[in-house]
Amino acid sequence: MEYDKIEVAPGQLLLDPNNYRFHDLVGYSVVKKKSRYQESGVQQQALRFLRDTTAFDLGSLKDSIRTNGYIPVEQIVVVYYDEIDQIGRRYLVIEGNRRAASLKILIEESSAGAIDLPESIRESLERIPVIVLSGGDLEIETYQRTLMAIRHVAGIREWGPYQQAKLVVEMFEEEGATLGSVAQKIGISSREVARRYRASKALRQMEDDEEFSEFAEPRLYVFFHEAVSQPKMREWLGFNNETYKSENDEARHLFFELLSPTEVNGERRPPKLTNASQQVRQLKDIVTKPYALEVLADPDKSFDDAVRASQADIVEDDEGVVERSLAIAVNSLKKPGLLYMQSNNRAKELWADLLVQIEMIKKVIPK
Repeated sequence: MEYDKIEVAPGQLLLDPNNYRFHDLVGYSVVKKKSRYQESGVQQQALRFLRDTTAFDLGSLKDSIRTNGYIPVEQIVVVYYDEIDQIGRRYLVIEGNRRAASLKILIEESSAGAIDLPESIRESLERIPVIVLSGGDLEIETYQRTLMAIRHVAGIREWGPYQQAKLVVEMFEEEGATLGSVAQKIGISSREVARRYRASKALRQMEDDEEFSEFAEPRLYVFFHEAVSQPKMREWLGFNNETYKSENDEARHLFFELLSPTEVNGERRPPKLTNASQQVRQLKDIVTKPYALEVLADPDKSFDDAVRASQADIVEDDEGVVERSLAIAVNSLKKPGLLYMQSNNRAKELWADLLVQIEMIKKVIPK
C-alpha cells in the first residue's frame, strides 16, 4: 500500500454514499455502482444524512472549524476517483466524511452570504491536506476496513471526564472567554461547557474543605458532574451559578460525607456513593423527602435503605405532611444531648430559634 500527502480543494472531494454510519438510517439504500457515486443526487443524499442526523453532531464540528479554521489534526483519507476538466482530479473520502461535509457546507453557506467567515478562516478552508491511498482494489478495501476498525471499533482513547473538564476550566478562565466561545472552539454545546465548569468548581470546593479534602480525588468528578446536572440536586445543595459554590452548608457536608469513607464504632466503612450514574439520580429523589434524607444521613443505614424510604415516603395530603414532619422533628430532638448543646454555639442558636417557634405554636394550640 502506498500513500501520498497532497492538498486539495473541498470541491474535489466526493462523500462516500455507502458510509458505514448510514447503514441503520431510515431511507438509506446501498449505491451499488461506484460510477454513480459522483452523481449530484447521490452526493446530496450523503450530505443530508451527515448534516441532518443528530447523532453525527455536524453542527458542533462546523462551529469548531468556523472558529478555529481547519486544523488537520486528524487527516482525511481518500482514494483517486476520476478527473473532470472544470474541477480536476476528484477523490472519494474513505475516512473523514464528517470533516469533508462540514467544509463543504461552510464554504457553501459563506458563498451564499448566509455566514461571514474571516479571511484567515476562509483561506484555511480553500486547500486542505489529505492522504491519498494507491494500490489494487482489494488492497485498498482491506486497508480501508482496517483503518475504520482502528478508528471506530478500537477507537481513539479519549481523556477521562476529569481531564476533559480540567481543560474546559482552563479555556473558560482565559481572558475574554465565554461559554459560547469555548463551546465553538471545542465543538461541544455551551450547556455542556457550563456543566463541566460547574462540576469542576464543585469538586474544588471539596478539595478546599478542611474536613473532606483528603478524600477529594479526580475520580469523584463524575459524581459532581451528575449532581450539577440535576435541578433538584442543585437546589438542595444551594448551588450558586455565580460563585459556582454550594451554599447550603448542611447539604454540602452530607454530600461530601456520602463520597467519603467513614468510621463507625471503630469500623471503617466505604463511601455510600459508589455509582455516579445510578445513585446520584436516585439521590435527587431522596433529598426532597425529609424522612428518606434522615435515613440517608444515619451512619447505620445504607444508601439502599434511603432509596427504599424514598419510595415508601408517599404522602397524599397536607395533614400527612405535617404528621410526618412532626414525627421526624420529635425523633431528631431525642438524639443530641445537653453536652453537645453546651459545647456548640451553632447548636445553641438553633435551640434558641426552636424555642421561639415553639412559643408561637403554643399560641395556636387550644388549651
